[in-house]
Amino acid sequence: MTQIPNDLIIRFINNECSDEELVTVRNWLDESEENVIELFETERAAHQAASLRENDAQRKRLEKKLHDRVAVGERYLKQRRRHRFALWATGAAASIAIVFISGFLFMRVPEVKMKHIASSEESVSLLLSDSTRVYLNKNSSLTYPEVFAEDSREVELRGEGYFEVAHDSKRPFRVAGEYLKVEVLGTRFNFDSKNEDSNSVSLIEGSVEVFTPGHGSGVVIEPGQKALYSVETGHLTVQNTNAAADASWHNRIIPFHNANIKEIIEILRQLYDRNIELDSNVDLQKTYSGVTVYCEDLDSTLSRLANTIPIRFVTKDDRTVIYSK
Repeated sequence: MTQIPNDLIIRFINNECSDEELVTVRNWLDESEENVIELFETERAAHQAASLRENDAQRKRLEKKLHDRVAVGERYLKQRRRHRFALWATGAAASIAIVFISGFLFMRVPEVKMKHIASSEESVSLLLSDSTRVYLNKNSSLTYPEVFAEDSREVELRGEGYFEVAHDSKRPFRVAGEYLKVEVLGTRFNFDSKNEDSNSVSLIEGSVEVFTPGHGSGVVIEPGQKALYSVETGHLTVQNTNAAADASWHNRIIPFHNANIKEIIEILRQLYDRNIELDSNVDLQKTYSGVTVYCEDLDSTLSRLANTIPIRFVTKDDRTVIYSK
């Protein structure tokens, strides 16, 4: 009985054989069922090793290829007299071939090198392999592949991140948080998953679809809207928001457009999660447009705001009161 080197079998599994080597392997398979089984066992071991590093996107792509290969195999079976592989000469051998093709495909799955970046007390920014720019707020982290797959782009966020997604109509960009998942083609949005009681997605431009746990379809939000998920109720609601202000931590700018002092203070309440009150004498009719600098603490931001808007403030303990200047 003919024996062939193990490295030749591996090259055959990886589709790396020369024409002469293909003939050698085919003749070896024709010799006995034991040779077919040996090839199958080698392929199965390779499949088990490769399956440890597969991901969902690759698996879907490879399964499609598998179905295509099986269809080709069925056509070969209909032309048994002209078949090129003795492995497909009988129905039993055809079943082994299908499994073989599956393993062959998984064997060739490239190892996905994952990277992880975390911020501490300062926000950080990074550029992904597809030219998407990501800003991470302090105490946040991102897990992502060093190079994205051919048919998808997927990352995992913990904390808060601002995304400027490079447009790619063939590869959706997906961000998975603890409770929400976002899918886009190319856009700018803020994803806040740092709160224990709620997660939110605020859209600056473009279009995004937001998914919740256990639901196959999501909600599409427009620029200037926020999708807010309540952990307690499990409900996802859509509301209007100053999306640029929601993401002001990443560029240190808080924008206002035709906003009165009450609307401006509401934005500051959300950004700093602080108790801010308005004195009854504050003029609520006048509106303001422009920007102010986002500082780490509320008092510093209010001090800068007071340089352009006629207000003054007093902070005592956790309570801040805004007065007319």
